Amino acid sequence: MKTFVLPDLGEGLPDGEISEWHVKEGDSIQADSPLVSIETAKAIVEVPSPYTGKIVKLHGKKGDVIPTGSPLVDFSIQGREETGTVAGEIKVGHEVLTEQAMAISNRVQGVKVLPAVRALAKKLNVDLATITPSGADNTITADDVKGASQILSNAPTLEPLRGVRRFMANVMSASHAEVVPVTVIDDVDITAWVKEKDFTTKVIMAMVKACTEEPALNAWYDSKAMGRRIFKEVHIGLAIDTEDGLFVPVIKDAQTKNKEQIRSEIEVLKQEVRSRIIAPQKLQGSTIVLSNFGNFAGRYANPIVVPPTVAILGVGSLREAVLPYQGAPSIRSVLPLSLSFDHRAVTGGEATRFLSLLMRHLQ
Repeated sequence: MKTFVLPDLGEGLPDGEISEWHVKEGDSIQADSPLVSIETAKAIVEVPSPYTGKIVKLHGKKGDVIPTGSPLVDFSIQGREETGTVAGEIKVGHEVLTEQAMAISNRVQGVKVLPAVRALAKKLNVDLATITPSGADNTITADDVKGASQILSNAPTLEPLRGVRRFMANVMSASHAEVVPVTVIDDVDITAWVKEKDFTTKVIMAMVKACTEEPALNAWYDSKAMGRRIFKEVHIGLAIDTEDGLFVPVIKDAQTKNKEQIRSEIEVLKQEVRSRIIAPQKLQGSTIVLSNFGNFAGRYANPIVVPPTVAILGVGSLREAVLPYQGAPSIRSVLPLSLSFDHRAVTGGEATRFLSLLMRHLQ
């Protein structure tokens, strides 16, 4: 018998979620035939069978999350044994498709919990970390737990995060635990070219110039080695919001492309993301990130830096403002900018110089 483990379906992806089995236990299968559809943080991947043989056991059901390198299928091999690697081509699909509660100790974030109350919470499936204690000395009472249970019974059904949303939640948690974030904000007067409309392309080209002149923000930080890698190439991650969650495809080597090439690539990436056919490698390798949240609403924000990158630029909603211009009040077009950076790797001087250069190029 041979056990096939879940292979790495992207650069270092830690796991994958079973989207659909194409076989069942007892089935016979040919090598390279469809075996299972796996949804990763990047895409839905069709995994072919590495062997010709009989399916003995499936290690998981639809919706289960399987860590990379863990058993996926047991095979009874017919004829010569194969190498145990994935055969054939792994294809990206078009389909769009819980966290278990942590063990509770006698104290939850400084809150006191008596053993009997803790047992009651377990019986009623209540997370003690969500309760505001009403008892003396910051103690959670039985009535607190019963009240929380009553609220839960009237609440909508819990919807487990899957695929892209689950990955986003994990990444945001890791970023919050690791990064030392700082955000600086400013406004840039873009009246000179505002009628051209294509703000995203203009901002990307200005980011490329700023990265060339102040490269400290076009970098990766390695917290284990306590070192940074500063890139000459500018690979800009472009945050794209979808119903399935947030995707960040990458415009590779933006420093080599003109305005028309960048606009064309943006349109292709948007279409591939929304159709869920984008290749995993197009979602990897950004050296700095752009979030154009102002397309929806909001003037300023504190965008989240995701390691190993050290900076992300947020662009807010365009507005008109009365500002002094050539010695007189004038109605000007103003674009708000929010630059977040990881203060472990970037100094305040580097960040503000980058923002100043960016604004100069945008003006």
